[in-house]
Amino acid sequence: MISTPVILRNAQLEVRLLLPGCGYHRSRYDFGGVAEQVLYQGHRYLSRETIGDGDGLGGVGIVSVIEWEDSAFYDETPVADLFPQPGVGLLRRTGTAPYQFNAEYPVITPFERVITSRADSLTVRTLPHLCAGVAVDQQKTLALTQNALEIRYSFRNAGNRALRATEFCHNFFRLDDLPVDGRYRLQLPYALQPKVRRGQLLLERDAYRLGALDGPTASSAFWVEGYEGLQAHWMRLTHDDTPAAIRVEDEFPVCRFYGWNNAAAFCPEVFAPIRLQPGEEVSYLRRYVFTA
Repeated sequence: MISTPVILRNAQLEVRLLLPGCGYHRSRYDFGGVAEQVLYQGHRYLSRETIGDGDGLGGVGIVSVIEWEDSAFYDETPVADLFPQPGVGLLRRTGTAPYQFNAEYPVITPFERVITSRADSLTVRTLPHLCAGVAVDQQKTLALTQNALEIRYSFRNAGNRALRATEFCHNFFRLDDLPVDGRYRLQLPYALQPKVRRGQLLLERDAYRLGALDGPTASSAFWVEGYEGLQAHWMRLTHDDTPAAIRVEDEFPVCRFYGWNNAAAFCPEVFAPIRLQPGEEVSYLRRYVFTA
């Protein structure tokens, strides 16, 4: 494992990457290549899940999450036995409660990874480990191209049961460390149809800003619909008081869009489907374009 951050550079961008061994040992996030911070023309673009005391679930920057849609294998796992979490390792079931994607499960056996890097790119392969009939051969390549960070993902079902999951980047955005409030604006290529869970939104036809956060949780959360039928997706985050902006291009058919925000981070999340029979594989690309 690599215990210190890795820096990718080209003529325009500098990206600071965290890898397994950089201090994260929990069950939520895939730490096989996390963009902790991006610098472009003196501007900063990323944040953390929380600032100050407490660290939530430990999220930072641009970090992948894989969530099970079908967790039958977990239901079959006896209490105290192990079950797999792609991108993380073998976790221990600690009680009789149903599987919860945001619960903390002890990581007993982290997955083995093979890492190769160049000055402007890094590839992390997470090796398959069969458990409960599930094994995923996973690869992520992060590469700089001009003013863009491209992340290519591939998943191969190396187990003996079907996989039904989703993958998304929990984008912890914060432009130039400016407070997360109604001055941020996220534009999308379609008319928005939000379903608000908590907090408030200020809506335009194809964009939103944040209103008041929910008091008890100090956050806002909502589903967004309107993307249905698109074979690719984009969104662009701007702020009234800085020229820094991020455009995210997702080259896959979106299966879900969720927004989560707090005082530390503006987090639009676009989900990719992973539905594989044994032996099948899928690959796709996300592109983060940084401007100022």
